[in-house]
Amino acid sequence: MSSPFRFRIASINLLNYIEPPLASYEFDAIYTKAQWQQKQQWLEQFIEQQQPDIIGFQEVFSCEALKQQLLALGYPFFVVVQQPELIADYIFHKPVVALASRYEVSSCAALAVDHGLLNAAGLSGLQFSRQPLRATVQLPGFGALDCCVVHLKSKRPQLEPTLLTDDHQSPLLATFGRWASTVQRGTEAQLLMHALGNRRQQHRLPLVLMGDLNDTLSESSPLSILIQAGELWQQQTIASELDASGWNPVRLHDAYLLANQHQLIPTARPATHYYGSKGSVLDYILLSDEFDSLHPTCRADVLSYQTFDKHLVRPDYSTDAYSSDHAPVLAQFQVK
Repeated sequence: MSSPFRFRIASINLLNYIEPPLASYEFDAIYTKAQWQQKQQWLEQFIEQQQPDIIGFQEVFSCEALKQQLLALGYPFFVVVQQPELIADYIFHKPVVALASRYEVSSCAALAVDHGLLNAAGLSGLQFSRQPLRATVQLPGFGALDCCVVHLKSKRPQLEPTLLTDDHQSPLLATFGRWASTVQRGTEAQLLMHALGNRRQQHRLPLVLMGDLNDTLSESSPLSILIQAGELWQQQTIASELDASGWNPVRLHDAYLLANQHQLIPTARPATHYYGSKGSVLDYILLSDEFDSLHPTCRADVLSYQTFDKHLVRPDYSTDAYSSDHAPVLAQFQVK
């Protein structure tokens, strides 16, 4: 009798994956050939050691270069739904998200903004700061899995460049800019749940949401809808409308918590990003009910969850100098 099928999913912020002689943001932000090779080798080493089956990427500028690198590593399926923007000549900004898979990607699309919803909320004109990607992967022994890769708005002050002059560098202005970023990031989370919830109701596919959320995921954060939407749905939905299994289209679980739910003493959770000496968990893998071993609809158990932070806390300059300022996260699953 064959053993149950296992698979791994990882999320990696690549920090300006851009092939020379192209530049990110500024004219002189160009890797040398040696620096670029070191960055690619760092990624290659992680993939060869951890062998993820599906990978969500953030901060990708050179999509074709990443596609070719992953093809050589055994990932024949690679998708993006947007391209970075050219500022001038060879300088790019607005990197994109991407997904690579060892298994067939049967469909892929950008998550659309519901403009009617935004207009009703008085937020007309708002767009995702980075367009989220939704790809459906066909896993052996499991079937179709919806994977959403996101990179939400950062905490950097969101202000027009014309305001960022020496005459306007006041604490109050910076505070207002950070608040504008918080509003953007929180609205993006709301739009995500609205779009993903609608898709779940239409197609009923298991869901993985992964990426750099640029904030800690807690009940008090602007991103609380990502972990509270399921409770709101349960409260507002008439019991007779729920199916017998208690299926909930918008309930998401933190993969780290699912991996530790049977342990009396959960493993300590490392930070995925550091600002100075302060560490925060900004990178997540969130899962629908089909991955909760305590739920009747469970189809795969979360066996483990890992954060790979060596290059952040114990860096080796010879291998880590051009790696990333985020730690990759990886979850391992076993089909029931």
